[in-house]
Amino acid sequence: MMVVNLISIIIPTFNSSKHIKATLDSVLSQTYTNWECILVDDGSIDLTETISENYREKDNRFQLYKRPEDLPKGPSSARNYGVTKAKGEYLIFLDADDLLATTCLENRLAQFQQYPECDFLVFQMDRFLDAPDFSKKEIIAEQDKNRVLDSFIQLHGQWPITAPIYKTDFFKTIGFNSELVVFEDLEVAIKAIVQASDFKIYPAIDCYYRNDANYKEKYNSIEVKTKMVNCFAHLLLSLVALIQKNKESRFQNKDIKSYFVQSYKKIFRFIILENSRVFQDDNKKIVHLLAAHSFLDTTTFFKFILVDRVLLPFASIKGSGVSRIIKKLYQ
Repeated sequence: MMVVNLISIIIPTFNSSKHIKATLDSVLSQTYTNWECILVDDGSIDLTETISENYREKDNRFQLYKRPEDLPKGPSSARNYGVTKAKGEYLIFLDADDLLATTCLENRLAQFQQYPECDFLVFQMDRFLDAPDFSKKEIIAEQDKNRVLDSFIQLHGQWPITAPIYKTDFFKTIGFNSELVVFEDLEVAIKAIVQASDFKIYPAIDCYYRNDANYKEKYNSIEVKTKMVNCFAHLLLSLVALIQKNKESRFQNKDIKSYFVQSYKKIFRFIILENSRVFQDDNKKIVHLLAAHSFLDTTTFFKFILVDRVLLPFASIKGSGVSRIIKKLYQ
């Protein structure tokens, strides 16, 4: 049974013991107190569960769950499971190393009460390394909703996972794609934008994203790049299904197909081309996906096929000039 004005905060955890205390303390410090915090552990082997249990013992607004073994591993699956346990009228997703400003919940609920017709509201999330800059109050945000949608499709995220607050009933109609371990924030944002009756975007900063000191090294690993390429193919399939389901004005932009192609080009240039031997088969799959769903005009299709079948196998040969030719074709 849903509780009016209760805000459910859902936190997926996995080996999060380093920062989770600060995250949970930021929840405890909220000026608005009618909340529940649902932690869903994804198989931690550190002290995450012990720390979480300590908070639950002190305050029964914290709830602890483990992702059921029959559900896929990953933050998307853990978040979806958390949604099934939520009793709040509203939902916020918080990662286990990020922070909420003390007035976050209070201000978000106040705006929802002013605009009850909206299905979700978006606020701004500032980044920090050691400590947040609380003196910074606003970030200039794009307000044109069509431009925001176009930006997400081109893999330029306009907001992170914690920036929105959703009506719970609305979010249950979209949910996270459990096959995505990266790009899940982009996919759920696109679904929300397309399917919402209305939404609003605010410049106010009310949450904080912790930048990992090893961020660049982590995202340069072949393991993460493999996840990105695999998940991009799943993202394409999901968005194709979304387009087919929503034959309305937001997908009538004549440039929309080119935005999907641009997102593929970005993945190709920065990941596939630099690791051509590893991702040649994945590239073939993505090109055929784009062609099968009419995202490619004839010229672009033959250009991509030429690269995939003729040039890409030789791209890793140093001094051959093949990589340079491919980059020109993919401009």
